[in-house]
Formats: sequence, C-alpha cells, structure tokens
Amino acid sequence: MGCVTEARRVQLTGDLAGDFIIEHVFPDGRMLVRPNDSAAAMNARNGLAPATLDEFEAEHGPVAPPDGEG
Repeated sequence: MGCVTEARRVQLTGDLAGDFIIEHVFPDGRMLVRPNDSAAAMNARNGLAPATLDEFEAEHGPVAPPDGEG
C-alpha cells in the first residue's frame, strides 16, 4: 500500500487509546499513525463540547441579531 494519499482513521484501545490517522502503511503491514488533530477529535479527547445558546448567553449576555435585521 505504501504512502497513504487519503486520510484514513483508526480507533485504538488499550494503553494507547483514541482516534488516530494512518500516515503510512509499510510493505510488511506495519503502520505509522498519528493522533487525529481535527478540532472535533481534540474536543472529544478533552471531554469538551460546544456551548449551547443558553450556556453562551448565560455567560456573555443575549446574542444580538445580525446587522440589518431587527
């Protein structure tokens, strides 16, 4: 297979767990992987989720309508 031209994801479990991207597959079947560095994957690793509108407004006040709307 050689060089991976399109990102392929794998989920690892055990001592090393999480969402990874396959960087390279060697002829003998070994794989070089790296952590998935997408925003969604990093948020999942850190137990984070986007704030709801209610949570945002509780922290920062009401969200105004876009300019020109009213």
